Amino acid sequence: MKIYKPAVVEEMEIFYGDLLEGYKRFPIIRDHLSQLALRLWEGLQQDQSFAYTEINNYHPKYLGQPRSFLQGFGLDKEQCKETVAHQYGFAGWQAVEELKETPYYVPFEMAVNSLLNGQQTILQELIAGEADLLSRRSNYGHRATLLHYVASNGVELWRQKVPSNLVEMTAWLLEKGADRQATMKVYGGEFATLPLLMSSAHPFAAGLGKDLQRLFS
Repeated sequence: MKIYKPAVVEEMEIFYGDLLEGYKRFPIIRDHLSQLALRLWEGLQQDQSFAYTEINNYHPKYLGQPRSFLQGFGLDKEQCKETVAHQYGFAGWQAVEELKETPYYVPFEMAVNSLLNGQQTILQELIAGEADLLSRRSNYGHRATLLHYVASNGVELWRQKVPSNLVEMTAWLLEKGADRQATMKVYGGEFATLPLLMSSAHPFAAGLGKDLQRLFS
């Protein structure tokens, strides 16, 4: 399966490894995000380029700041926590702490990963066994549905990738009843999949943007 991945996603996959799918080792969301923040801190200490991309994409104080600025700023573990919190759609680390013992809903996480890895058969089997996955919302702060991940925009950075069969899988999700009008919390508002798709570079860079757009029009 060919999967379009921006360079930063490839870098994150290498550096974080299976920690990205940490619901398998850390069933409590807060615990998993804490480990991701520590790993991001390690990335900064190693001067890894992806770490600065995470910071300038998600930390509200450093949005758009170049790596040269961030390198001299003395970023610390608390700023890594804030970055991770915002990347996963929370208002800040305090909101993550308030989750307390909130667990992952593992079937939803598996469905998202099968969608983004182009594993259509696995996705169909998951939804056949649990149809409410079509309308289920993430327990992350952005409250995205499965369909929102199609847009590669507003969700966690490492999941912004585009498998070559995404058009077919998206058509199937819509046929099965996924709500194209459902909104997620991002960019200070609430957005359905289509506007997020139209402002996303990745599906178009993968050559699938126009075909995906037609499914929602």
